[in-house]
Amino acid sequence: MDLPFSALSLLAKVLWSAALVLGLSFLAERVSTRIAGLLAGAPQNAVLVYFFVARDMGIAHVVESAPHGAASFSATVAFVLAYYLGSSSLARLSIVAGPLVGIATFAAVAAVLSRIPFTLATGALLTMCVIVATSGIFRRIADAPVTRPVRYTPRLLLLRGGLAVALIVGVIAVAESLGAAWTGLLAGFPATLLPTLLIIHRTYGAANTHAIIRNFPLGVGSIVLYTLCVPLAFPALGVWGGTLACLAVSFLYLAAVGLWGRRLYARVTRR
Repeated sequence: MDLPFSALSLLAKVLWSAALVLGLSFLAERVSTRIAGLLAGAPQNAVLVYFFVARDMGIAHVVESAPHGAASFSATVAFVLAYYLGSSSLARLSIVAGPLVGIATFAAVAAVLSRIPFTLATGALLTMCVIVATSGIFRRIADAPVTRPVRYTPRLLLLRGGLAVALIVGVIAVAESLGAAWTGLLAGFPATLLPTLLIIHRTYGAANTHAIIRNFPLGVGSIVLYTLCVPLAFPALGVWGGTLACLAVSFLYLAAVGLWGRRLYARVTRR
């Protein structure tokens, strides 16, 4: 890889990572934990992983990784569920127990998935089945909006952005060093969701963090759609065009889900 592109790609990873986590934190604090949870399911980490791995290792590599990518989001759902259960069970150590239990669960599930020869259909079907099977638990989580947002300072923003950058750059580096199956699986690692949860958890407590988790599985469909589009869009349109096409499909899903959710909320409120 040439040096100018290396520097440019690192800068892009840094800016993208920081912007995503700061944006999600802002939404959770000043708009709605529901919207933050829904958008946390957008293909934030997947965009970076597939784009840079395709650029560095070729489109064929990411196409080969797509089936495991579709399956990997079942591990992502397992992560958020484990975070919720771990932080709920150990209330005094919730900010430590949640992330540790969540990461350990993701790693264990991903290790099992890496040994299964998935197709795009079976990978996506597994993730959808996991979402349906766990939906009852997520629905029981109480909604808890942030009532008193903290004041932003340069130090606070730097700490939040730095945490996100470290996680996402690390995940991409690992994805490029492993095989195609693990490239797909690491596209599902919650590299932007995890620092967002930690930020909200550290600042406001477990209840507000759980409110974000409550709405996360509904957004996962957008990541699955993104991954399903990769084998079609990347070979036909290239890395840049394929990324934009996959993002368009993904955000159409999120817009439809957001509109449906708003209408449902208005209907329940009227009743």
